[in-house]
Amino acid sequence: MKKIALYISGAVLCTLAACQGKDWDTDEELMNLTDNWSYGFVNYTLDYTLQKNVEEDYDGKVITTTVIKDTICREFHHISDFEEDDSVNVVTTLYQFGDSTIVTVDGYRYTNKYFAHLYTLDPGIVNYEGVFHVDFYETGKTTPWAWGEIKYEKDSDKKSYYPYKRDNAQVGRY
Repeated sequence: MKKIALYISGAVLCTLAACQGKDWDTDEELMNLTDNWSYGFVNYTLDYTLQKNVEEDYDGKVITTTVIKDTICREFHHISDFEEDDSVNVVTTLYQFGDSTIVTVDGYRYTNKYFAHLYTLDPGIVNYEGVFHVDFYETGKTTPWAWGEIKYEKDSDKKSYYPYKRDNAQVGRY
């Protein structure tokens, strides 16, 4: 009986040691990272589209000023290598044709603490609807242990300058 208790105690201690979190793995921290990255890689691109195609009239109403008659493809390369072992390599692609807009994101963020794969779920943010997703890895590991995502939706509120809205970041563990 003492052997069984010893084995159970050992298993519990090993489990606790394996589940010990890092200083950056709180839900709040993962939500903040996901939120900041979605703003920088998705919202910025959607807003870039709006600045080129939308203008406010004197009553504060939003009106469209241009119509795209051809296909436009523009890539935004976010590449940086900061001093404190923090680097970014993300490509955001904007496709526009007619009145359709597609934004896709794919890339990575590396730090001493974590490695993150940032991407939009297929087929991307299409006409302001889709999901931005982040998989979090421990540096040097190949299996993600946590995820974060933000869902984008079309906003039909005519008073809003932006034709999209996004949910709060959701996070979970694999």
